Amino acid sequence: MTDDYRIERAGTAFKVLDPWGEYLVDLFPTREAAQQDIDRCKKEDEMWDTAQQLVDAAIEAHMRKFGIDRETAEYWIHGVMGG
Repeated sequence: MTDDYRIERAGTAFKVLDPWGEYLVDLFPTREAAQQDIDRCKKEDEMWDTAQQLVDAAIEAHMRKFGIDRETAEYWIHGVMGG
């Protein structure tokens, strides 16, 4: 398995596969359009990772401030986020 998105030919189109198990992201008429979608996917992956790190930091800070366990801190943080 590769650690990056990739483009493969699919007849006259180009398919974008994700790096985690060859899940088809989408089909595109040109290689350039497929590359643009990979760039979008990578940006979204980075935004997800950053958000996850920020939420984890908030949970850990809540645990320290109130002397509570992770599950309780997650309950409060996720509640504030509407989850």
